[in-house]
Amino acid sequence: MGSEITGTAREESGLGLVQRVAAAAPPLVPRLNRVMAGQMAAGEYVAPSYAVFCSPRRVRFLEMEYAVPRAALGDAFAGLRAAAARHAADVAFPVEVRVLGGDDIGLSTAYGRDTAYLAVHVHARRPHEAYFGAVESVLSALDGRPHWGKLHTRTAAQLRPRYPRFDAFVAARDRLDPEGRFRNPYLDRVLGVPCTSTP
Repeated sequence: MGSEITGTAREESGLGLVQRVAAAAPPLVPRLNRVMAGQMAAGEYVAPSYAVFCSPRRVRFLEMEYAVPRAALGDAFAGLRAAAARHAADVAFPVEVRVLGGDDIGLSTAYGRDTAYLAVHVHARRPHEAYFGAVESVLSALDGRPHWGKLHTRTAAQLRPRYPRFDAFVAARDRLDPEGRFRNPYLDRVLGVPCTSTP
């Protein structure tokens, strides 16, 4: 079971049209959002993950996603609504929400807890810093863990307390890649600079 912001070519072209109208006439965004929400009526389907989550992305956007304890979902919604009211009145993208059971994978965002995921988006050509910063502040305060592959500003020092096995992972990284061949600026920020490497 799942849902996606985009999927079919028809949905993609509809989303693209909404983004163009929103950019040309920001006062129409609340009405556009209501229409889009009506088109995304609750639906269920079962299919292999590659058939559900792999789809063309013709509308370019920026995305940030955080995982919070599932019990904090109500507070996360309230905080996200407040952040959107202040910083995203002209954003014509839905917020994605999904839930997942906890797991035992050391750096998984669902490690050790049932988890709710909240993802926010803006069109690639519009500023995102204020909106994403406000959302990140809310979700981080709820013991949120950012999606490793999407936009966020967290550092190793901020992430370490969120992951009980963080240091074990970093030690394995340092042991298996002593020369830092797989380093890059993003990994240095979120995992820390390997103690055996020079910057």
